[in-house]
Amino acid sequence: MKKISFLLLTSLALFANEAIDDKYRGYSYVSVGIENITYQEDIVLGDGSVIHSNASTTSPVYISGSLVKINNRYDFSIDISSTLLPSQSEEEWYVNGDLAQKNQFDALISNMQFLIHYKYTNNHRLLAGLMYKLNTFKRYQFVDEEGNPIVDQATGAKIGLIEERVATLYAALGYGYESTYFANKEHIRYKCSALIGQAIWSQATSTGFEEVTFDSLSSYKAELSGYVGYPIYEGLEIGVFANYIYEKKNGVDVADDGHTKWPENDLELWQTGLSVVWNFSK
Repeated sequence: MKKISFLLLTSLALFANEAIDDKYRGYSYVSVGIENITYQEDIVLGDGSVIHSNASTTSPVYISGSLVKINNRYDFSIDISSTLLPSQSEEEWYVNGDLAQKNQFDALISNMQFLIHYKYTNNHRLLAGLMYKLNTFKRYQFVDEEGNPIVDQATGAKIGLIEERVATLYAALGYGYESTYFANKEHIRYKCSALIGQAIWSQATSTGFEEVTFDSLSSYKAELSGYVGYPIYEGLEIGVFANYIYEKKNGVDVADDGHTKWPENDLELWQTGLSVVWNFSK
């Protein structure tokens, strides 16, 4: 029994030593790359017609952030990403499976996340915090299935620009892994994380519908990320990253006017590129 107790205490001591390794310190980073966005909407009208839209676009993206060591048990991280220059693409609308309308489409996706890292060990971390996103979709140059401009039935004017903004705040929980400390000269560093968030606040507006705001909380977000970094010298590291983000809004919401609707939708986002990571403090 004494031997077992001794082995247990020894294991706990080793665990404690790993958890307080002072070489695991904070860092800052910037990343640039490309992102591919796929966005879809689905809605069933009162007459039973099924409407489906689909758009995909690829644009440059910028990401930055930092990790701060609070103490030997907790870290804090902040990460911010944004589409640099939205690319124009074509969005198609189908009614009961038949093409009914086309328009030009671009998307600007902004994300922020603020996370507390509970270090079970320096390598294995429980992540918890908030994720905020602002998606801005622009639609213009509307044409029918034959390519003819769609006009307002009352005035005969071509339908102009419609901008939709969706802001959502999520409560997030997840897992993170770091293979070794930052800029370790002896090892390439690997990082990965998985997060899932549930909406706790939301606001959606469109210039196509004046004085209509939706605040549905039927949204969730999942995010996977990976990174491989190579140390250049002490305090500096370069690497490559890849992120996958999935956002889903369930159900159709109806405004107080009884007819304006916010459809069910989902967004898939892939990001990849290069990162520079540094910490020159001693």
